Amino acid sequence: MRRPPFDLWQLLCVRAIAEHGSIHGASRFLNTRQSAVSRCLHNLEERLNVTLFLRSSAGVTPTRFGREFIGWTHMILDNVAGMHARARRTGNGESGQISIGIQTCVLPGKFSAFTAEFRTTHPDIIFRYSEGTGKRLLRRLQRGQIDFAVVTRRNLVPALQVTPLWSERIVAAVPVSHPLANQREISWSDLRHDIFLIGRDNAGQDFKELIRRKLGETDIHPKIRRHDIGSNRVIALVQNREGIALLPASWLPSIRDQHGHDVAILEIRDADGSSHLEFGIVWRSDNENPCAQTFARHLESHRS
Repeated sequence: MRRPPFDLWQLLCVRAIAEHGSIHGASRFLNTRQSAVSRCLHNLEERLNVTLFLRSSAGVTPTRFGREFIGWTHMILDNVAGMHARARRTGNGESGQISIGIQTCVLPGKFSAFTAEFRTTHPDIIFRYSEGTGKRLLRRLQRGQIDFAVVTRRNLVPALQVTPLWSERIVAAVPVSHPLANQREISWSDLRHDIFLIGRDNAGQDFKELIRRKLGETDIHPKIRRHDIGSNRVIALVQNREGIALLPASWLPSIRDQHGHDVAILEIRDADGSSHLEFGIVWRSDNENPCAQTFARHLESHRS
């Protein structure tokens, strides 16, 4: 690439000369020698092969092309100032993007509601979202492909930084023909003879471990049937009376909209109360994205 025909210092000199009407005034404004400003202008005009200012004892006057060039100079220098300010804000973690991976079982909007306060105080930071299973998101996080991952706490890796987020109450979805469908509240032991339907994602795995923890110590081992579909689609199998399913309580509005007349929702309680899925957000402490560092500090301050 060839050397540019002029540099920013030359443009600064041109703008100062135009604004102060003389080389002397420009040198005082720029806090440099008059000879340096005069030489800068001479070199620029020589390189461009055009006269920008007409000199006289009263000062300088822009030529017709000089006035046009001065307009370009203002535009270029203003853009450079904007670039510098943007770069400083980006470097300070005040402007830029943060990439968030969210486990599939988290409803859209739940995490964005969690970040509402931060987004209000940092309007120039943009969040970009993607979804996937907890294991896939953690792999992407460790490879530096995303800045944060929101996953069930069963998936958390000790080497990563962790902040707890929220707890999801778990309920059971059964066909309306189920013997317990009219019950508002049941115990885990009431479900020991049922077939539990789970999906392929991490929510399904979390439900599988919860079922085994709650019923695995009974004489009757729980029947668990895994399907190669997302946990949010398993409810359609419940509707077709193929078994029952567990789901986070936050899914209830959409479940009732789609399957309200064919599926009954039951609260499950035992000696420990309701069962829950625990969610957390994880990140790498060596993440060099300044915006991610700003958000991590926000998370740490709210945890304490």
